[in-house]
Amino acid sequence: MNTEELKLVTEKVNLYALATLSTSRYEHSVRVAVLARDLCARFGLDPHAGYLAGIAHDICKSGNDRWLLSLAVRDDGPISRIEEKKPALLHGRAAAVLLADEYQVTDLAVLEAVKNHTFGAPGMDPLGQILFVADKIEPGRTGLDPEFRAEILRQDLDGMASLVLEDNIRYLAGRGKEVSPITQAMLDSLKRRKKDR
Repeated sequence: MNTEELKLVTEKVNLYALATLSTSRYEHSVRVAVLARDLCARFGLDPHAGYLAGIAHDICKSGNDRWLLSLAVRDDGPISRIEEKKPALLHGRAAAVLLADEYQVTDLAVLEAVKNHTFGAPGMDPLGQILFVADKIEPGRTGLDPEFRAEILRQDLDGMASLVLEDNIRYLAGRGKEVSPITQAMLDSLKRRKKDR
């Protein structure tokens, strides 16, 4: 998609997000979009693609379980045990399908970033990593130590994603919640990549 197409679809997706999400969820999406845009500029990616991924990542968050499942199964991926137990976790996959089908988004990096922003994925491309990080550390996130946030932002992209993943895994484990094997696999792949450098 060229810049003009990205801008046009971003406006449409923004209106959909504004109409369907709670005020706090919409404001979160805007903050994620701004941070994703800024990180894309920093790391040499298209800022417009970053903003679109950010504003779109939670557009299905307010959907009911049946609707989320009906969309998510269209990406041909299996529904994990964790997703079966909590279908709300399918909102990223559902959003990627909605972007492709309803808004004719063809940018695979945007679609994959939105699809995988909940759990991450091993081998995520830079835009995917940026959205994953931006979602977890946008300025409105409560409970995130400002010094830790600043430390994350000082890293290269792999370093940012690794710190966010480690923090996320600690958070889930500390509350007795199951960590997705995909999330752990992403962290393991980043550690291997760092070791191989």
